[in-house]
Amino acid sequence: MVAMGQSIFTATINTSGESKTLSASDPLYPGYLFEWSVGESAAITTMGEANLMVTNGLLQYRPQMQTNATSLVASFTADDIRVYPNPVKNNLSIDILHANKGKLQIELLDPKGSKIKAVQLDYTGMGAQEKWNLSGLPAGQYMVNIRQISPVTGRLVKKGAFKILKVN
Repeated sequence: MVAMGQSIFTATINTSGESKTLSASDPLYPGYLFEWSVGESAAITTMGEANLMVTNGLLQYRPQMQTNATSLVASFTADDIRVYPNPVKNNLSIDILHANKGKLQIELLDPKGSKIKAVQLDYTGMGAQEKWNLSGLPAGQYMVNIRQISPVTGRLVKKGAFKILKVN
């Protein structure tokens, strides 16, 4: 008698997929190649920003296939931006600590991606702090989305998304 069991090796089964290259004139993602598939491995990670949720696993993009690899947008580091306290009950602080000048767009988004609050700052590169009163919001998860625009080119230079938990 031979017994069969579940394999200890992970497997990937793709049931569907597609790819699309955005136009070189796209203002945010010029010439980017996006590839996706349905039915990836169970070993996945999830990332999100505003209205976009991305899960990725074994199928990864190939940098050599990108038409303009220099157009990749950097993310803020933990030393660049601090969003605290988290979880927050009433007052949220956003500390901007990096040295790059430019316009900063800061948004607070609800779980559905709807904009609750937005401000635009002319950042001098000398540090700044935003304080937002969130006491009127219901408990739940929110996103603080921050984008820096170059004062010279008007293009996106850096970006960051910070998940916060509002408690009552």
